[in-house]
Amino acid sequence: MSNTIMATVYNHYMTTYSPKKSDARLDSHNKSELKNIYNNILKLNKEAPLYLYDRSSTTKNFAISLKENTRQLQHTILDTAGKEENDLFKNKVAFSSNDRVLTAKFIGEKQDDFDESFFYEIEVEKLASPQINSGYLLDKEEKTLKPGNYSFDVTMNNVAYEFQFGVNEEDTNFDIQSKLARLFNHSNIGLQAEVMHGPDKTSALRISSTQTGNNGNPGQPLFTLQGTSDKEQIDVVDYLGIDYIATDASNAYFTINGDANTSTGNRFTIDKTFEITLHNVTSDSGEPTIVGLKANVESLKDNIYHLIGGYNSFLKAADEYKALTSSSKLSYEVTNVARSYRNELDSIGINISEDGTLAVDDNLLTQTAGSEDAYDLLSPLKDFSTSLYEKGEEISRDPLSYANKKIVAYKNPGRNFTSPYATSNYSGLLFNYYC
Repeated sequence: MSNTIMATVYNHYMTTYSPKKSDARLDSHNKSELKNIYNNILKLNKEAPLYLYDRSSTTKNFAISLKENTRQLQHTILDTAGKEENDLFKNKVAFSSNDRVLTAKFIGEKQDDFDESFFYEIEVEKLASPQINSGYLLDKEEKTLKPGNYSFDVTMNNVAYEFQFGVNEEDTNFDIQSKLARLFNHSNIGLQAEVMHGPDKTSALRISSTQTGNNGNPGQPLFTLQGTSDKEQIDVVDYLGIDYIATDASNAYFTINGDANTSTGNRFTIDKTFEITLHNVTSDSGEPTIVGLKANVESLKDNIYHLIGGYNSFLKAADEYKALTSSSKLSYEVTNVARSYRNELDSIGINISEDGTLAVDDNLLTQTAGSEDAYDLLSPLKDFSTSLYEKGEEISRDPLSYANKKIVAYKNPGRNFTSPYATSNYSGLLFNYYC
């Protein structure tokens, strides 16, 4: 398989099934954890019957999506409740005094050593921006380009890409602009495009980079477009005018406690402690945005709300899968985890609705979180999160167990051998369209 095809596989997978931000800390595993995963897969392969799966694209998308949603749920559990017993919702929670300007997340590792009284004052002078190319406003209904095949080159991050497309006899300027917009958006090379509507039935193609900032090279474009030199063919880049840079990429400028700072992006970290995401500039008459840590009770409540939100989001996705699999098995198993802790959760202000989702009685939860023995009272919630994480491990090992399938043969109990391929069906889905 060529490098180009491999890159296409990777980009298709990452952009289609895993658009959510990842946390490397939560994706890492030690040797004993990997060994445990290996042993569980061996056991699963040894006992599993032989299945014949539905090979439709719907089933493949379901399995990959389910595994990614499960991974996101596990991240939420680890980020809030932790793995160890003494991690019980002790993660610090950052606050921003103005979420319109910026939001903050605490990412420090030494939770107990951080001075909660310390805070940062941040003023945002300018946001980081992408490079934007704007084409000519052309008559939407005009047909100038002759039918045939056209090509042009895009250079980005010192890598050149050749784009090719065809023009049909009935294609108008608007049709061509729309066709190129889809071509850019599906290329997954870090460019986004859209057709802008102008006055008097005109339109223009607008292309922008997903990357922001100039990397210390102001005036140096992030991407360039160059048309063909074929004399028999119109230079489509020149015709559309999409090589014109309307806005140069620029860095973000801001101050932290009065000290000037710059960043190529609108997300950065402070002292490996806070992750800051910029949204707007500070108004001329506005006060600096304060970033610090919430009090223990508020941090505790925020962690619990985050955990409940992660559970409910996963359950919502599981309900949507019913239409794809014609089965309630996934929803039933997940809600059963919560229902097994119904009485304990009710006592601390977390109630189970009829559809299996969790609702919070804020007054009772605040009372529980503010008591002297809060961590003892909340221990059932830790047990619930541990059971939920283990269920996620089970789902993640073989997401195809929830897909439509037919049993072809059962294995002879106690007298069978490990089959190394039973859970490999999932891996094959990633490459099915490319190999």
